[in-house]
Amino acid sequence: MHYPLMDITDRISEPPTWWLDGIPRYCAYDPDKATFARTNMLVRVCCQQCRRAFDVAIGIQAVLLQNVVEPVLGYPFDSKTGKTISEAHDDPPFHLRDDGFNCPGNPMIAEWIAILQVWERSRGELIRRPDLEGPSPDNFG
Repeated sequence: MHYPLMDITDRISEPPTWWLDGIPRYCAYDPDKATFARTNMLVRVCCQQCRRAFDVAIGIQAVLLQNVVEPVLGYPFDSKTGKTISEAHDDPPFHLRDDGFNCPGNPMIAEWIAILQVWERSRGELIRRPDLEGPSPDNFG
């Protein structure tokens, strides 16, 4: 579960553009501003409880297969090992329900709706992988 950061989000009238480890980001997504991982993804997720959507950055050290999201478990695959990458999930950013109370979904793992951007680092260069982007086959949204 991420920390509540309303001391930041309540002072800025516009909603965050994306989130990184529960921290609100207000700039356009840039993989260089996200993580130093081999593969950076901007993923649209939703809270399991209230279904509110968030765009979150996730970094992993794996090289991804063409079908990133496995239809049953929702985990991406490492193309070198063929194993699922469970660390590619995150909790939703801390948020309140519409009635202003703490959402019970805060400590839950967020569900993937779509992969918005994928970038792989190769020899210090970032390469966009649009072939890995798209809606989750699980149709969470």
